[in-house]
Parts: sequence; C-alpha cells; structure tokens
Amino acid sequence: MTMGGFRSDVERLAQRAGEFDDVAVHAQRIADALRRAVEDTGACWGDDEFGTRFAATHRPQADEALAALGRLPGELRGFGEDLAAAADTTRRADTAGADALRRLAGEG
Repeated sequence: MTMGGFRSDVERLAQRAGEFDDVAVHAQRIADALRRAVEDTGACWGDDEFGTRFAATHRPQADEALAALGRLPGELRGFGEDLAAAADTTRRADTAGADALRRLAGEG
C-alpha cells in the first residue's frame, strides 16, 4: 500500500508480527534466569544494620525491575498481536478499496 510517500509491506509486517512469540519466549527465559539468580543470592548485603538499610533502599527498585522484566514477554506477545491485526486491517482495507474501484469502473 502506498499513500503520499507512505508505504507498507503488509506481508512482511505479518511475518515479523509472528516472530514476536519467539522473542517473548527468549525474554521469558532471561527473566526467569535473572529472577532465579537474584533469589538464589539471598540477602547478599547482609543482615546487619547497614545491610538492612541497603536492602530497604535498594530492594524495592530491584523488585520493580524484576516485575517489569516479568511483564515483558506478555507485552512482546501483545505487540506482535497488534502488528498482526494491523496487517490484517491493511489487507482488508486494500481489498475493499480495490473492490470499490472495480465497481466504480463497472468491472463488477
């Protein structure tokens, strides 16, 4: 589809959309490995007063980062689904536009 300098390769878009599932699986493996590494390390900063202060300051951010990384696979899958939907919508719009032009031209 080309409009005023904008071009989309619908088939390539659909193909690339399907690749996001593989990327999501890879991201899940990384997230799982990182979570296990952090959990296996335990309270690496110690249980003394300074270790407790360090944990209180830094553990919430570490937990937030792990949670965000845990959400990434689902977000990647969702993005792939959105791309696939965009490709499908573009195909349907192209087909409908071509059909309308044929009708206007008296071809069907």
